[in-house]
Amino acid sequence: MAAGLGLLGRGQTTRAIPLGLLHIAGAAIAGAVLGGLIGGAGALLDLAQWRPWVIALAALIALVLALGPTPPKLGRQRQVPRRWSPTTSPSRVYLAWGLMLGFGVATPVFHTAFVLLVGAQLTAGPLLGLASGALFGMTRQAMALIPVLRQYEPIRTMGLLESLRPAARRFNTALVIAGGLLLVIASGR
Repeated sequence: MAAGLGLLGRGQTTRAIPLGLLHIAGAAIAGAVLGGLIGGAGALLDLAQWRPWVIALAALIALVLALGPTPPKLGRQRQVPRRWSPTTSPSRVYLAWGLMLGFGVATPVFHTAFVLLVGAQLTAGPLLGLASGALFGMTRQAMALIPVLRQYEPIRTMGLLESLRPAARRFNTALVIAGGLLLVIASGR
């Protein structure tokens, strides 16, 4: 997806920015919907009373997956469609891409902190689930705008993704440990 955004408006940053923002808005909407649904399901199951245990279990699962030899393959193992009907407007394409990617499960998820997020959403209720899902979707896709704003070519973007992969895995593991501990401590009060 980041490479697809890199194709947008080559040399036309003023055209790329509104479409990129539309993409991020779509991701925030989709993340909010999924987070609200997860929080609502947890509320129906009355999981709030088990909050520290649910979060601890999610953190443990996320940590075990993070420490594996290869990144886990969470979510659907496909990317968003690259080809659209010639009559489909770019704004509709970028909004649709944002919606698909913002859910977090419609495409591959290689970072296990997502498991911790779902565990926290399960015990947070629909409103906090909605807010955290929106933030997740928005943040996940906002990173794709950096290559656009810097006018990187797709090859450079893909190289950047490859070079940052080891650091991202380490950061994910640290986030699972620190975030899991903080969430368990905060939820135990």
